[in-house]
Amino acid sequence: MSEVTIDFIARNPWQMVLVEQGPWDDVSGNLRRLQDRLYTCIDVAIDGKLAELYPDSIGASVIIRLDGYNLPTSESREFFEMFSSAVFDLPDYKTALETSPHVSSIQFVANFE
Repeated sequence: MSEVTIDFIARNPWQMVLVEQGPWDDVSGNLRRLQDRLYTCIDVAIDGKLAELYPDSIGASVIIRLDGYNLPTSESREFFEMFSSAVFDLPDYKTALETSPHVSSIQFVANFE
């Protein structure tokens, strides 16, 4: 698994929060980097790393939240909506989520300021 920073973990509900600060000069490069961060969050939840660090999270629903500040809003919002609506249509991720004993579901939330 690549090393990607999850900025903080919140409880009640369980959230893995990614903070992205702009402005971005290289929008496409930063969106690819953000995509890697999102995939890593999914992997951390599904593969049990979150449960290993926080046993109370076992079997919980998890929210992956992006807090974006000073980002190119339209591009970031469009990317996030496409990613979050399609990632679990990928067979490997769909099956992994359905069979994971570590989380019951994963949702996505984004806040752009």
